[in-house]
Amino acid sequence: MNQNIILSIKDHRQYLPKSEQKIADYILENTAEVINLNAQELAKKAGSSPAAIIRFCHSIEVNGFTDLKLLLSANLGQTSVAMYTEVEDGETTAAIKEKLQLRTIHVLERTGERLVDESVDAAVASIEKSELIFVYGVGASSLVAQDVHQKFSRLGRMVFTSLDHHLIASTMGTTPLTSVFIAISNSGENRETNALVKIAQDRKMTVIGITENEVSTLGKASDILLLSSKGEEAPLRSAATVSLTAQLFIVDVLLFAYATKNYDDTLKKIKYSKAAVEELKSNQLK
Repeated sequence: MNQNIILSIKDHRQYLPKSEQKIADYILENTAEVINLNAQELAKKAGSSPAAIIRFCHSIEVNGFTDLKLLLSANLGQTSVAMYTEVEDGETTAAIKEKLQLRTIHVLERTGERLVDESVDAAVASIEKSELIFVYGVGASSLVAQDVHQKFSRLGRMVFTSLDHHLIASTMGTTPLTSVFIAISNSGENRETNALVKIAQDRKMTVIGITENEVSTLGKASDILLLSSKGEEAPLRSAATVSLTAQLFIVDVLLFAYATKNYDDTLKKIKYSKAAVEELKSNQLK
């Protein structure tokens, strides 16, 4: 599956050195023209160098300049350039749908590429060994933490989450149960999340990090790292919207990987869970 190279360039831009940002900006502003340029011509127009173009291709995970041009050509053949921009003032509903659809497909494809199978398997093994799952996230990541709580609780696993990081810290400090900590932060630099990571480490808990940034504080501290796609900064926070989608995708992969390794027990727990909900509904009608 070919990556959406225009959105990939946008995603990587903020992490590039200035010499490569010049190349990214020129390509984004003159995409159709770049397809017909050679590396020397692009370097001159972008105010950079052929060596920087090689480094740029490596930075955005493309094999070379020829492959870059092929990907640019393929993307332009599928969608108009206007659809790759951020949601703007006065945007039509039709354009908003198309732009968000493009970004959602892109972020799921890129997250699928960055999410290492062995890391998911290691996370599942750690969860299987644990008696209690702690999970924490702030802002949009708190919604993902709640998703972990809801889904794994239905499979009969003990899960503890709270928006109050003091409460999580105190519970971590007193539980006698073998535990794992799932820390969720898109940037990997949330202070409360990383403070809880340190407590989890001190209590000898396995830390599973869900983040887009492998070299962040959370990325470096995690025993097991589940990487999502990197996203560009955007005034209306469409990047935050799709990053949430990426994190929820990771949780679903983790859940189904756990379920397939515990298949019979999972089906049994889902059956019991549904029966309990139906009993609750029945009791409410009495």
